[in-house]
Amino acid sequence: MRGTMTNPGVKRLEMLDRYLRESPPATVRAGLEEALQKPDPGPLTRKNDRDRDRHALPAQRPSTIIQVAEHAGVSVSTAARVLRGSELPVAKHVAQRVRASAREVGYVPNAAARSLRGTRPGMIGLIVGDMLDSYYGQIAEAITHAAEAQHGMLAIVCNMRRDPLLEVKHCRQLWEHRVSGLILAGGGFDQHVCKDELATLVQAMQGSGVVVTTLGPRFVDAPSYCVDNRLVGKLAAVHLLEAGHRNVGLITGSTRSETARQRLAGSMEAFAAAGAEASTRHASFVSDSVLAATASLIREHPEITAILAGSDSMARTIIAYLGSVGISVPKQISVIGIGNTMAASVTPSLSTVELHLAACARAALNCIAHGGQDAAGFAPPEPYIVQGGTVLQLG
Repeated sequence: MRGTMTNPGVKRLEMLDRYLRESPPATVRAGLEEALQKPDPGPLTRKNDRDRDRHALPAQRPSTIIQVAEHAGVSVSTAARVLRGSELPVAKHVAQRVRASAREVGYVPNAAARSLRGTRPGMIGLIVGDMLDSYYGQIAEAITHAAEAQHGMLAIVCNMRRDPLLEVKHCRQLWEHRVSGLILAGGGFDQHVCKDELATLVQAMQGSGVVVTTLGPRFVDAPSYCVDNRLVGKLAAVHLLEAGHRNVGLITGSTRSETARQRLAGSMEAFAAAGAEASTRHASFVSDSVLAATASLIREHPEITAILAGSDSMARTIIAYLGSVGISVPKQISVIGIGNTMAASVTPSLSTVELHLAACARAALNCIAHGGQDAAGFAPPEPYIVQGGTVLQLG
């Protein structure tokens, strides 16, 4: 008597079922039993499923330039010349047919591949310190608008949240995405923690053809586009001195941030030259830290008549705290910020220092767009005082 033929697939399932039934989790056994109880859909149904999947697959993939050429009835090189804007001549009616075919098959140019070919700078990376700070909002607005409107580039904005480790990570990610240029705009954090790792990474990126620029002093060999930060600190101090203030408090960021260190040095130099008393508190740019620094300053130095804040966002928090404890600005204590990023959003309008953030950002972008060739021609704009209503002229 001839033996009964057994389907190998069914036999494997039976063996697996026996194995799992010896000591399986209840959920696994229940799921397996449910699967084994389902009827075989049959060969015709399985064939229909395969056909459906095979026909659906092309719609899930971007159309290629080869498909465009086949649809238009031209060679791939002709289609490529039309769609890439080559200067090589193509008959007008042929070019129209290629573009129409591209629309019909849903062709989208591969920007990453175009960037790799070096035909033009397609994408740039911008790493900002804190997306919620209007200081970086001005920078991002200037970069993203000018990149598209003036250079036809796409700007990828990364938020490092004042974390030096995250800044290095974003640099690597942008490099992997083959950006043509990188703008480091992060500030207000400890720039010493990862300085060697960042410097090595930036050097490697530059070696691969990426143009790197910064919007503030950093420990990297790259052109920097910013105002003179020492002068910024001096201008803010002199403004308070000229208004008659001789007992002043300063609330600024960490001195492990080069920008904060340079601004503080400029301010302290001006106060020392005038023989004024200046008390300093360091804070992060988180509101709670600024509030604590302000409370400490007022408690330990009730004689101060003015506070110089390291940024406009700090100044706004300081003014809010003073109001909450019944101290009038500027009648009892004057406040000046730095940045001119939110003067109109404070009541009374904030006295501050103009940093030309948008102009510096556009200059850094132009350097990238021109392959780093115009870096040496940058002349830092002059910072200046923006007169607001938060600094009182004393007797």
